[in-house]
Amino acid sequence: MPEPWTEPSPSIAHRKIGIKSPKGALRGRTLTNGPTPRRVRVESNIELKAAHVLLARSDVVHLREQAEPVFFIDGEGADSRHYFDFVVTLDTGEKVAIAVRPHERALRHDLDGTLRAIAAQMDPTVADRVVHMSERHLPRDLVEDAKLLRAVRRDNRPEDDKTVAAIVATLNGVVTVGGLVRASGLHGRGFRAVVRLIGDGVLAIIGPRGITYATRVARASQGGR
Repeated sequence: MPEPWTEPSPSIAHRKIGIKSPKGALRGRTLTNGPTPRRVRVESNIELKAAHVLLARSDVVHLREQAEPVFFIDGEGADSRHYFDFVVTLDTGEKVAIAVRPHERALRHDLDGTLRAIAAQMDPTVADRVVHMSERHLPRDLVEDAKLLRAVRRDNRPEDDKTVAAIVATLNGVVTVGGLVRASGLHGRGFRAVVRLIGDGVLAIIGPRGITYATRVARASQGGR
């Protein structure tokens, strides 16, 4: 059964995000994963999409939004500071600082130049590398799959996962998600178990993303993504 509901812990953002926003902007939040979730505040729709995708990744073990500012000298020799939208820690221990900006806005303000300057001066205890995420890295199917994966991971049904995993272990080729669900006899619970196995890397998607009953999958060792 699903874990009992507990009050999420507050955001640990250093730079607070206000309730009021400029016209057209978004102020919102999501939650981290696990039995003791924490609020993650965002100030744009693209940041919310990025948060979903990052939190759905199996190699991301910690995410912090709006961490302490990074101080650096910009291209004109002026003292500057920058707040990264997210700093994630991977299961390898590597830390990645992420600036989330729409592609055109990043071009207009030479974000790549700013990030190069920051990377050259970055304290390695803050992050090992810096990256820019734009809408080009967040296609709709990837975001929707991430949201779906995060939703099904809130279940606590290891027996369902074992049932479907046993079927997957016998696969030799490509099958649809619906085919696995029917073979499991678990109906909707079977679909959710299949999605979790995709997220865990046991199953790989063959072809386009956008997980439905028609999505083609194979054992990850047989290829796919």
